[in-house]
Amino acid sequence: MAGAADLLGPKADRAFGLKLVAPAMIILIVLLALPTLLTLVYSLHDVPASGSSFGPFVGLENFTIIFSSPVFWRSAQVTLTFSVGFVILSTVIGLAMAMLLNQRFIGRGLARALLIIPWATPWLVIGILWKWFADGSVGGLNAVLMMLGLTSDYHPFLSDPNTALPITVLAAVWRQASFAGILLLAGLQTLPEELNEAAQLDGANWWQRFSNITLPWLRPVLITVTVFNVIYAFLQFDVVFAMTQGGPGDTTQVLSILIYRQLFVNTNIGLGSALAVILGVVALIGGLTIVRLFYRREMH
Repeated sequence: MAGAADLLGPKADRAFGLKLVAPAMIILIVLLALPTLLTLVYSLHDVPASGSSFGPFVGLENFTIIFSSPVFWRSAQVTLTFSVGFVILSTVIGLAMAMLLNQRFIGRGLARALLIIPWATPWLVIGILWKWFADGSVGGLNAVLMMLGLTSDYHPFLSDPNTALPITVLAAVWRQASFAGILLLAGLQTLPEELNEAAQLDGANWWQRFSNITLPWLRPVLITVTVFNVIYAFLQFDVVFAMTQGGPGDTTQVLSILIYRQLFVNTNIGLGSALAVILGVVALIGGLTIVRLFYRREMH
């Protein structure tokens, strides 16, 4: 028996489909599109601290102030450094964990279940946990390093300008590598074993099978993982704020923390909104660039 949509015809089918997705689209517009538009409008105005009105229109003046500020460029440098380390480590460690958990060994099911724990932990909680872990007096990181004989005294990692940023990167990677590992493991599960077995019979070593079979097969998943990692890197706030609040000095002041300070500490809504627009555009460009690079390599 034909369904109701078949009896009513394709136009009625499309109308019925639109009605089904309309509630979700309305929610998406309210939660994403309207705040984005409001932020863009705020960025072009000198908004009063109360936020009760847009204030006078100033055009691109807020952006001019930002791009002429050494504080912005220092924060951009910190964000770029954080993002490069975050994206590379999250992707590589995630891939390594996926490859390991795709092998057969005793306890594999438990290990796969444990992989979900970091990903399921909120960013803010991870920041608090790692702040305790890297504490300069009672932190577990110092205890581990002393047990391994790598240091003889406790080191204040989060108050040292040379180690604060790397530690915050590691904390964020601890969660994101789990997310990357889950997606990449799912991709590996779809790889037919016959391909690797045939290549092995032909004399291909591990690296040849990995580079010629596994990586090309995982390309779509790797694109997705890398794009997510880039976006998370540029928009990261919770972990860094919980661990260092941008300190010591400005050594961990990523752009998201600079935005927070402009909006909620200095109550400069126009300038903070302009910074948010810049960060959003940079994150979007970063994600699109990754996609373009992957597909360009695939074309060649």
